[in-house]
Amino acid sequence: MRADTTLPIVGASVFVTESGAGTTTDEQGRFSVSLRPGSYHISLSAVGFKSDRPFIVVNANRTAVFRLISQTFELDEVEVRDRRADQNVKDVRMSQIQLDVRQLKKMPVVLGEPDILKALTLQAGVSTAGEGTGGFNVRGGRTDQNLVLLDGAPMYNTSHLLGFYANVSSDVVQDINLYKGSFSSQYGGRISSLLLVNTRAGNGERWRLSGGISPISGRVVIDGPIAKGLTLMAAGRVAYPNWILQSFPERSAAKESRAFFYDGNLKLNYAPNAANTVSLSAYRSADRFKFPGDTTYGWQSNVVSGWWSSLLSRNLQLNVNALYSGYQYHVDGETEGYTFRLTSYIQHREAKADLFYTLFDKHKLQVGANGILYRIQKGDLEPTGDNSSINPKTLEPENARELGIYANTEWILTPAITLQAGLRYSTFSQLGPQTVYRYAEKVPRTPETVVDSTVFAGGKPIQTYGGWEPRLGLRVQLSSSMSLKLNYSRNRQYIHLISNTTAITPSDFWKVSDSFVPAQVADQLAIGLFKNLNDNAIELAVEGYYKTIDNLVEYRNGATLLLNERLETDLLQARGKAYGVELSVAKNKGKLTGQFNYSYARSLVAVQTAFSELQVNQGDYYPSNFDKPHNLNVQTRLAMRYNWTFTTNFVYSTGVPATYPDGQYVFANQPTLNYSKRNADRIQDYHRLDVAFSKDTRLSNRQTRYSIWTIGIYNVYARKNPYSVYFNRSNSRTDAYRLAVFGTLIPSITYNFNF
Repeated sequence: MRADTTLPIVGASVFVTESGAGTTTDEQGRFSVSLRPGSYHISLSAVGFKSDRPFIVVNANRTAVFRLISQTFELDEVEVRDRRADQNVKDVRMSQIQLDVRQLKKMPVVLGEPDILKALTLQAGVSTAGEGTGGFNVRGGRTDQNLVLLDGAPMYNTSHLLGFYANVSSDVVQDINLYKGSFSSQYGGRISSLLLVNTRAGNGERWRLSGGISPISGRVVIDGPIAKGLTLMAAGRVAYPNWILQSFPERSAAKESRAFFYDGNLKLNYAPNAANTVSLSAYRSADRFKFPGDTTYGWQSNVVSGWWSSLLSRNLQLNVNALYSGYQYHVDGETEGYTFRLTSYIQHREAKADLFYTLFDKHKLQVGANGILYRIQKGDLEPTGDNSSINPKTLEPENARELGIYANTEWILTPAITLQAGLRYSTFSQLGPQTVYRYAEKVPRTPETVVDSTVFAGGKPIQTYGGWEPRLGLRVQLSSSMSLKLNYSRNRQYIHLISNTTAITPSDFWKVSDSFVPAQVADQLAIGLFKNLNDNAIELAVEGYYKTIDNLVEYRNGATLLLNERLETDLLQARGKAYGVELSVAKNKGKLTGQFNYSYARSLVAVQTAFSELQVNQGDYYPSNFDKPHNLNVQTRLAMRYNWTFTTNFVYSTGVPATYPDGQYVFANQPTLNYSKRNADRIQDYHRLDVAFSKDTRLSNRQTRYSIWTIGIYNVYARKNPYSVYFNRSNSRTDAYRLAVFGTLIPSITYNFNF
């Protein structure tokens, strides 16, 4: 636990020098190691804390409490590190990114708001479709293929303000881990990546108040003890961006727009004794955005998660979790005579249990099971007001059930070879009530080719998918400072985000796998070489990967998605593949620290259909909407006198694919642009430089009352990076227009406080 607050430290590294046994602490800061009677040195380390090496004597079963001292002032801006200085070399896991969220407050970010997701996109293998877009893409995957868990509960929306900011404040986050490749078989349901976000528990010693003020939002966190063993953490954030929108030039679209958001977190932790812990975590967020004109968008998320963790014996631990996650959006039309509200939602209810068992010094076993109930409303249109001419329309809700069981083990075979293996079996059923249509064979599906329909009663299985999901990892220690790692994983995904735009929009909606939309299946193979230099001051990593995806969802040209009762007629089945090489260099010690991340990555799609009229690009592979071959991110941090820090970020990436007209033809006596190949062109390359100065008022790391001031400039040389290019035909001429989200430099100043 932390020496200053007695809070648990999640993911701390524990290594027994004499026996070679090692493990990491769980969500409650606990670990279990079996040792024979004798004397041992225990090596303890964690990111942000001073390492310790206590000496213990084992002569009977016993429980010991270890404390680590914080050293946050010595950490890098955003560190790609595991649990101890050489853990990136000695751990069997690879393709993992860990952020130190306490350093986000010193980063140069747009309008001064610390952002978790933007920090992730500075790492190798992680990107976005464009500036100010929601979600993130991992190794060419789509945004809905990332499993994002907040205290174990899935998040179906990760952004505020249409993608400008992460929807979880960095003030409440304890740790962040992103797994780009193979991850534990404990987790399933997505095929691209796993992002674990855990909020911090309340302080067990005293009440504290912290927060911050930026040009766009205000944040506050209060935490402390309520009673013996019971702590509380409560936080809130509210945005006020309208005054910035008002500062834009007259008659601009931004000046006429309006925006607002808030979010809040609550966490209760109760530890009645050393063997049991109960926790309750709750989260709520809401957004509202009005474009110029007569349309307003709103969306909200609600998450509740409860945990019980019990140490049943010295080598057996039980975790039980029950949770609810819900996401809903609405679109309000405000044109006189045509007022309406369009809503869509997804509801997720889940229960799961896990057992952790330490067989002996060098072998750990984990087993568990989970069950999920889904309910999705793809669209519900209702007129509003007394004089609306809009006709109501409600699509049938979708219901589904997902079950999974898993086993996972980590085995130190020899001092040089460690094996991690996992096996998961998942099954998924679409449930009634539902009307399922049957279409004529040997012709494309259209509303006109419906030949029959079947009505399924409530709770009755309609379509079932399932299968095995093996995970395998191997680490070979080539020397004390270098290792070779390999992993393979298969993942299945049963729900899909329906969107035919490059970036996430409020009108995107989820749907379950059914008779026409099968489950996505991804296989990924990765290999990496890891090397540390100068007493772990410099970390080098080179990783290569190849991934195939079956049953991707693609769309017919001119597809209609909203309120489409026959949505399957506009969906196409596709196959994807992604491959690339990632190079990372991190300097972690000295006054000048930083990272160099470069990746060459390709993401390709091919539509699978026997009908020539439905083929895209003649059935050949073409770049996906997220294909950006070259990505470069360089971060530096210079520690100066009097606790001043100077940080920089430089970002470069290939432009995203686009579809430009390649000719024109006359239709109904009107000249019409011709678009022959999808994603055959590209928007211009993207690059940007950000800088920031930050002042930390702490005189020592034990100081509890302090502040951090950050002055930053985003997009220093004011590059007008194009977000999209669109075309408009006027008379006999076709004009091209470029849209830039941030076409100038953006200064900011942020104040963060701790009392």
